[in-house]
Amino acid sequence: MDAWYYATGGRQNGPIPLSELIRLYATGTVGPKDLVWREGMSNWQPAEEVPDLRPPPAVRPPAPPAAMEGTAGPLNPYQVSASNWHDPSSSATDLTGEIVPGSQALLVGAIISRAWELTKRHFALILGVGITYLLLRLAGNVICELAAAPFVIRRLPNGGVVLSELGQMVAVVMGVLNQILNVFLTLGLTRIGLNLVSGKPAEFGMLFGESSKLVNGVIAYFLFTLMVVLGLLLLVVPGIYLALRFGQFQIAIVDKNLGAIEAFRYSSRITEGNKWNLLGLFAVFFLIVLAGALALGVGLIVAIPIITLGQYLAYRWLQYGQAAVRDQAARLP
Repeated sequence: MDAWYYATGGRQNGPIPLSELIRLYATGTVGPKDLVWREGMSNWQPAEEVPDLRPPPAVRPPAPPAAMEGTAGPLNPYQVSASNWHDPSSSATDLTGEIVPGSQALLVGAIISRAWELTKRHFALILGVGITYLLLRLAGNVICELAAAPFVIRRLPNGGVVLSELGQMVAVVMGVLNQILNVFLTLGLTRIGLNLVSGKPAEFGMLFGESSKLVNGVIAYFLFTLMVVLGLLLLVVPGIYLALRFGQFQIAIVDKNLGAIEAFRYSSRITEGNKWNLLGLFAVFFLIVLAGALALGVGLIVAIPIITLGQYLAYRWLQYGQAAVRDQAARLP
């Protein structure tokens, strides 16, 4: 069954099945001018222009004598009677309240300010998780070098090495495994970050708690890397565009448990109308890291948490607008 979204009062709702959307349209909850969308549609369209929402042609049944003789008039064959029944595929938790993509411009200053505030509030947890993440990444790199060491033929003056053919194969395999470790840790880091910016409890153990999403995360990571690298080779600009359009894929996998292609589609949809703002945000991220590095490297202890939380805040903003930077406990789904 298709997953549909609708927008009323500037806020996006869904996904819901077509049958539920038809019911909402028939009862007036969704008006003729309200926008609706599903995957496969190039743009949002007014409900009155979507053929799926039009009532099917039907022959009006003969009115019963009471209806013909009474003052209430003929019965309306399209009238929906009141009912307490709910489609089992649709529930209150399906109505996420996401905004229409691009309806609220991402504000860089608000994102950075909120990221700094959260960094101060949760610095102990962030520092502990960050150090653990970096140590595990360093351990992965060291293991890769140790695995290739027995196959070194000679060492080069610039510090590089020449490996035997078998050694090259070992290096490739270990490199892939190291990237899988990176994806695994990044998924856990994303869960902690999303919880922090969403006002939900976050714990150190969450760093290792997203293994169920590893397969989709790995597939999406390698596909994303491939498309961006190819885009950068094509005069750079296409690579930047692809990175901005699909760059929310990994957060979407953790947040909504999506498959690789679904995550790319979701990222493409929520970044609509905000790609330039995202580019500006990433430019500010670069300046923050540069300032942290210039401060004898010590500033990176603060700079890296700010830009990391800033990425998750940007994702939430694309979903919920200014609600992403409000200080309310568990305010977001």
